[in-house]
Amino acid sequence: MKYRISIFFFFIFFKSAAFAQNKLAEKLAFIEKNQPSEENIKELKALLISSELPAKENTAVHTVIVHQYQQLRQWDSCLHYCQRQIAIAQKQNNKPAEAAFYKLLGNTCYHIPDKSKAVAYWRKCISISETINDNLQLEQCYHNIGSVILESGTDYEEAEKNFQKAIQLSKLNKTDTSELGNLHYRLLATLYTETHRYERADSLYIHVVARARQLNDSLLIAEALTFYSGLLAAEKKFDKAIETAREALLISKKINKLDMEQTALGYLSRCYAQAGNYKEAYKYLLEQNGLYQKRFNTDLNSKMSEAEARFKTSELQHENDIAAIKARKEKQIYITAFAGLLLLAGFAFYYFYQKRSDRQKAQLHRQVQDEKERLSRDLHDNLGSQMALLSNNIENLDSGYRRQLVINDNIARVKDSSRQLLQTLRETIWILNKEQVSAQDFFDKLVDYAHRFLQSYPEIALQVKEEFTGHRQLNSNEALQLFRICQESITNSCKYAGSKTLELAAKTAGRFFSICIADRGKGFDGLETTNGEHFGLKNMKQRAKEINAELTIDAMKGEGVKISIKL
Repeated sequence: MKYRISIFFFFIFFKSAAFAQNKLAEKLAFIEKNQPSEENIKELKALLISSELPAKENTAVHTVIVHQYQQLRQWDSCLHYCQRQIAIAQKQNNKPAEAAFYKLLGNTCYHIPDKSKAVAYWRKCISISETINDNLQLEQCYHNIGSVILESGTDYEEAEKNFQKAIQLSKLNKTDTSELGNLHYRLLATLYTETHRYERADSLYIHVVARARQLNDSLLIAEALTFYSGLLAAEKKFDKAIETAREALLISKKINKLDMEQTALGYLSRCYAQAGNYKEAYKYLLEQNGLYQKRFNTDLNSKMSEAEARFKTSELQHENDIAAIKARKEKQIYITAFAGLLLLAGFAFYYFYQKRSDRQKAQLHRQVQDEKERLSRDLHDNLGSQMALLSNNIENLDSGYRRQLVINDNIARVKDSSRQLLQTLRETIWILNKEQVSAQDFFDKLVDYAHRFLQSYPEIALQVKEEFTGHRQLNSNEALQLFRICQESITNSCKYAGSKTLELAAKTAGRFFSICIADRGKGFDGLETTNGEHFGLKNMKQRAKEINAELTIDAMKGEGVKISIKL
């Protein structure tokens, strides 16, 4: 009888433990699917404190916390959190957790981006995972390292070895039929395409497309077909390339994936252009640009609607506050109505309060109007000029088509103009979405912009220096005007200086934040900035004046230009 009772209690305990694990897994999956937030992080940390979870579940909760930090782009918090968990895992000799957090640390460095550190941390994860036979961690890290090397285009042989190891491990892990497993093959096919091993690439793409169809994942199918069409075009199999790209475009439209649709249109246009059918290439290029404009208009309208909604909410709240204060005041006047002197004092107070309220309304109205004018000017100065450039490139493309000229260069310029336009919009929205931007985040965004901009100037090397000893916050207007000044400086240096290097430096000291942008190019006579027109420099000075920043321009012919901004 006692034996049966003990078995019964063991069964109940096992069932309750399994139920608790399932509930935790469901909770973590729910958090991962929804928008990241600080509240999620607080809730998960409270769960870790209040519950004694097994090691595997404990690591899973920590992993979701890291993912929340990453999605919120709180990179410093994410790095510190991973490093702290690695130290705890080493102290507890918890090898699986240590390997997991080295992988997450590498993922974070990749997004910052600091890809050399990312590869170093992934290699540490590999060295630990090999001792504990954690093949899943090994597969992911080998894949990540191969992807970074492929992106750099420096050592295709090493990248190929990493992808092949990832494929072997996916077969052991039985993940070769998953989305990640299919991605191993697709990136290896891309590598073979880059190294002109077209037969190997072709067989792999056929495998990738077939596997994507087995998974019945429309996005994977569209993605595989799109890249496969690029290979077929490189092999000069233009009919098949066009047919494949058309199918990718059709699937992208069905699943309503705007990014994928834009990519498919670009590949289809390129296939037609390489086949010599410039009429069709032009047609699909126009459709791609139409999607860019649609996306731009949608994002802009959404931003304007949000701004209008915030203004109406603020206005309503202000009116409610005034109404509440007015009601309290009227009640005070009614109560003190029996005393003549107090009544007179109440009316006087009410009169002055109304005056103050009117001034506040007028001030609020002026602030809103100033904000509208500033936003309008910024859109005109930046997005307007880029839209004009895009329109001019399209007209050149149309003119080249009508005169039966080769239009590949014009197509490339239209694509570059479209990407610059979309990126400028994203940067403007990123700044406007934040009430406060830290100096560190601002400089990181500027460095990221400089890297992208210099892709068009491969002969120019970027040198970055930073020294952040204080914690300086910028409001949205300061961040936007400062960013535009820096954009103008970078553009001028790249286009006109003829320099081999571009230097970006940032420093915080106390409550001050300073940025320096310098080149070692042609330079110019500093006196010309006051005597001549130099609209760009005047615009920079006007923006600096608007945010009370100190702008210094040091320039001499033959010695380059150095622009310093102190805020």
